[in-house]
Amino acid sequence: MENTEEVKLQWIKGDKIGTVETVAGTEGEWTIFASGGRVSTSLIGEFLSPIQGEPMDFSASPSSALKEAAKTYKENIVSLPMASPIRTLFDKQKKNDKIKLNLSFPIEVPKEAIYEIISSSFDLDEVNNELESFIVDQISDDFVKDSLMQSIKELISTRYKIG
Repeated sequence: MENTEEVKLQWIKGDKIGTVETVAGTEGEWTIFASGGRVSTSLIGEFLSPIQGEPMDFSASPSSALKEAAKTYKENIVSLPMASPIRTLFDKQKKNDKIKLNLSFPIEVPKEAIYEIISSSFDLDEVNNELESFIVDQISDDFVKDSLMQSIKELISTRYKIG
């Protein structure tokens, strides 16, 4: 079951109208409450409203409370994390293949002759440390993420013979 931040919802429709529930998490298509109950996540917008401050009082005028709940819901749409059914199936597999994902980055490095001249003039460890720094400075987080995504797409295409 996926964990979520503490989210409190109030029933605005049905037999449980006015009842406040604390979301414990999601499990597949269900939102699970700390009370042990559950509701289809797709029905939350119709039957429950997020609590902003104090819960609504349904004892005096249910229709005005419902109007307020609808307004609150439209202004603050509840977004509970929900895994896709495809991801759920992938996650439930007991055995997956372990393979290596190869990454390659196009980088600039000094010519070998320059490296030899510099390494003969300075301490080899210092030269290598500076060369590592020179190379690392060329690789940004976005560059790594883009390269990683490209490698993942190539892996999927090759392994599963797509396109």
